[in-house]
Amino acid sequence: MLKTFPFIILLVSAFAANADVPLTKADLLGSWRIETEALSADGKDAKELNSVWTFREDGTMEGLSSDTNAHARVSEFRATLNWSIVDGKIQKQVSPGRSRMQDCVAIEKNGPKMVLDCNHIYFRMLKVK
Repeated sequence: MLKTFPFIILLVSAFAANADVPLTKADLLGSWRIETEALSADGKDAKELNSVWTFREDGTMEGLSSDTNAHARVSEFRATLNWSIVDGKIQKQVSPGRSRMQDCVAIEKNGPKMVLDCNHIYFRMLKVK
């Protein structure tokens, strides 16, 4: 029993560390700069982004991305999507003009910093206003 006790504590703490953070509309309203995008929750091999998501009271979210790469197809991309909070998760349109929605779950939220999991793409974000 004593040998398994530390293992049980480790297992419980691992689940607690990956627990979803329920969000409210008030948590999201405003602009969030996406610092990085990664395929893993730990941020390994993260790609820096120059994007801002602005969540509005009317249930729309404007995404603005810019690229300084001279070979980019477009230097700036702007899209407006619908969003809402359902059971503490963000439910947002996948792309403009489509009815398909996706859930994004906050796996971390510390003041102005948040990590979102949107179908196993992890966004590290910072609230800017």
